[in-house]
Amino acid sequence: MLTIKKLQIYGFGKHQNLTIPLNEGVTIFYGLNEAGKTTIQQFVLQMLFGFPTRQQTQRKYEPKTSTKFGGQLTLLHPIYGSCIIERVKGKAAGDVTVYLEDGTTGQEELLAKLLYGYSRASFESIFSFSLHELQGIEKMSEEELTHLLLSSGTTGIQHLSALEKKMDKEANELFKKTGKVPVINQKIEQLKQLERTIRLEQGKIQTFEDKLQQLQLLEQNLEKLYATQKKQQQQWQYLTVQKQALPLIKQQQMLQQALGDDQYVQFPAEGVRRYEQVKDRLLHESQQLLQLKEQYQLLEDKVLATVNEQTLNEMGRLMQKEATWHQLIVKEKNLRDDLFMLKQEIDAQFRLLGVQEKEAQNILLGETVSLQQEQQFQQQLKRLEEAEDELKFHLRSLEQVHQELDTLTQQKQRLKQESLTKEEEHILAQWPQQKRRLEQLRAAKSQRTKQRQPNYFSWVILLIGLLSFAYGVIQKNVAVAIIGVVLTIITILLIKFVRQATETPNKENSHFLRQLEQDEMIVQTILLKKQRLEDRWLHANDQQSEKEQQYAQLEYKIQQAELESEETTQSLQQFLKSYRLQGTIARTLMPELFMRIRNVQELAVKRDGSISLLQEIQEEKNGLYEQLQQVLNEIYNEHEIYMYLRTAYLEAQQQQQQMQQAQAQLADIKLKLQSGQTRIDRYTADMTQLLNEAQVQNEQAYYERYEQFEQQRKITTELQTVQAQLTSLNLSHDEVIEDSIIENMCVLEQEQTSLQVDIDRCLEHRAALQIEKEQLLNDEKYGQMLQQFEQEKSELQQLIERWATKKAMATAIHETLFRLREEKLPHVLSKVNAIFHLLTGGRYDQLTIHEEGYFIAKDVAGIRYQMVELSQATKEQAYIALRMALAQTLITSAPFPIIMDDPFVHFDRNRTDKMVQLMKEVGYERQILYFTCHDEMLKHWPKEQIIDVGALANERGVAST
Repeated sequence: MLTIKKLQIYGFGKHQNLTIPLNEGVTIFYGLNEAGKTTIQQFVLQMLFGFPTRQQTQRKYEPKTSTKFGGQLTLLHPIYGSCIIERVKGKAAGDVTVYLEDGTTGQEELLAKLLYGYSRASFESIFSFSLHELQGIEKMSEEELTHLLLSSGTTGIQHLSALEKKMDKEANELFKKTGKVPVINQKIEQLKQLERTIRLEQGKIQTFEDKLQQLQLLEQNLEKLYATQKKQQQQWQYLTVQKQALPLIKQQQMLQQALGDDQYVQFPAEGVRRYEQVKDRLLHESQQLLQLKEQYQLLEDKVLATVNEQTLNEMGRLMQKEATWHQLIVKEKNLRDDLFMLKQEIDAQFRLLGVQEKEAQNILLGETVSLQQEQQFQQQLKRLEEAEDELKFHLRSLEQVHQELDTLTQQKQRLKQESLTKEEEHILAQWPQQKRRLEQLRAAKSQRTKQRQPNYFSWVILLIGLLSFAYGVIQKNVAVAIIGVVLTIITILLIKFVRQATETPNKENSHFLRQLEQDEMIVQTILLKKQRLEDRWLHANDQQSEKEQQYAQLEYKIQQAELESEETTQSLQQFLKSYRLQGTIARTLMPELFMRIRNVQELAVKRDGSISLLQEIQEEKNGLYEQLQQVLNEIYNEHEIYMYLRTAYLEAQQQQQQMQQAQAQLADIKLKLQSGQTRIDRYTADMTQLLNEAQVQNEQAYYERYEQFEQQRKITTELQTVQAQLTSLNLSHDEVIEDSIIENMCVLEQEQTSLQVDIDRCLEHRAALQIEKEQLLNDEKYGQMLQQFEQEKSELQQLIERWATKKAMATAIHETLFRLREEKLPHVLSKVNAIFHLLTGGRYDQLTIHEEGYFIAKDVAGIRYQMVELSQATKEQAYIALRMALAQTLITSAPFPIIMDDPFVHFDRNRTDKMVQLMKEVGYERQILYFTCHDEMLKHWPKEQIIDVGALANERGVAST
């Protein structure tokens, strides 16, 4: 099997400079969200199949904090052995280099061999799947789910199925049996329309053939008429001979007499035939020339009626300004709306400022609101605020001083209430005498105390006695100890006797002294109280005087502050009056005053600019509108005028094309007129020459001369004939009836006249038909239509071939898909059933395809379920079973690792255990890379098979858990 031994990441997404060794079998990549698991998965795929290009939707994972991009995969290939695939930033998919263990290196071609020719799409359709592919299974229909299972790689038909749908879609876009939108349907309808038009033209061509037949009939009729005329002439001659033969001699004499009397008439040879032939041609050319002139006049009128080149150019120029016209209309509307909004906003600002009169508003708009003016206003406003603040401060101070004065008054009242009582004042009045008595007693007591004090001699003897006693005891000298005791006792008795002698006579004085000392203490307390009251009274008086002075000063300062505030207010009001601001303006709005004035002035300037721009746009629009009206010569609504201009322009272009065609026809007709006029001039010259030869001036005289010539010729001929007849014919006078001959001749003459009328009518009709024939011959429309019809047929044939090709491809793909499903899928399903049975814990035995093409799951009880009836987890298990089964069938031809990104989140514990068991079994045949964020999966695998992705960023290596 193909095994990935090591991942070495130079820089890919959040990972940099990482080396991750991998195990054979199953490797678990564990990490919390955003730890970088998907980054490692994409690293493996992109190292194998290349970085995504701009046209692809996958993320490229270029590192944000490093310039290195790419890495290496170390593989153990079943054919090539150990090899390294290195891919770094370069061309679109990156620059790849493959290193084999024998030292061979290569690029994309060698990598394709290593990967058995698999692309990323084919690899992911079999060997790589994730939770994202399984999340939408719950909401899929039976058909969608079946298609997903079939296209998941189990039969290798994903791309063929997509191509089949594409071919069917493209074929339906070309042709549908009952469709109107497809290209072939439209082309067939166009051919039908063109065929109907060609039939109409064929009808015209049929009239051309009819005219040719009429011309042929006319020629045949003319030949017949000329033959009849010739016969009539022969008959006329015969009758004439008969008539002349009546009295041959008389006639001969008369003829001879007639020839003798008349002068010789000069007439061109075959003059009448030549004259009539020239006349016929002249008549034909004259009629043709007349028709050409009429046609020329019609075309010339048509050319004159068409729009001249300048008007057409003007229309074209104005058509190019259609977008400008609509923009002007939109701009005008927007500006009107803006002006309306500006007016509303300006009026609102004026209402806020309290300026309602137009004159005051105009004056306010014209006033200067410069920064200096605003600074001056702010300074006055600041002075006013400072004056008001100072006034408020003084008022608060005054109120505070007033409260303090009230407090001091109350305090003095309390001090009065707390003053000495009469008893205390009486004690203080009696105290001076008692004080003198107390001083006397204290002096006497002091004297007695001095008397009671023992002399130092007594104390020295007492000390000596004690020391002697101590020394005697220590030295065990009894005599010294006794002496010490005796001295001590005598000294103590002496001191006691002296004290008793002094204390007995002064007990009464001591009692009185203690009483006076108590009184002294009371007096001192009263005096202390009195002193405190006096001090507090003096302090209260001092504070009251100080507060009264402060009160007077504050009243003065308040007057000054009120005066300054009033002056500042008047100055500010005067300043505001210059801006025509009436009424009282709230103090809180004054700081915004200049901003509002400046705002309203800016709005006014913007309004004026908008008005100016609106005027410019209206002028431009009106100018363009006048040009449009001049071109159209009509008055139309401005919203519809371009519609009429577009119609007029198209008509003018058509007229222009028709005019160009008419001009070409005019040039052709002009040439024909010139050639026809030349022929008419030639025929006229021939006729004039014939008249000159006949020595006459006009046709009537020519025919009269002809009659004279004919008469003379006839007479001569008749005379010769008579003479010949008289010579050759033996006519008796009884064979000729004069009345019958004359009658026959009259009838024949009438017939000749009628015949000549028919001949002239046929000649005129023939000339008209020849003109119409030439017109039909010069018409090329039918040929152009035939050419267009053949071209459309050719295009239809190409479209039909394309449609047939796509249908054939779709049919071939459908048959291929059917064959693949019939041949390959059963082999795959035989392996699917075992895996599906394992994953579902023995609940389901088989996963088969119904004859209608749907997947059916059969449980152990034999009950069949459609895929949509299964739970989300069971659908996912069927999907995974198909993938695993196909991987097993491709174990020799494509031994790739299987990459799974947490696809088992919907499995219960039992089926998760079954999936782990399947992974372990498959792991003996293929390497499996499993990415998960659920720590429950970790208990199924040993630590050496687990890679903690979260620790990679800190340790730049592999941390096992």
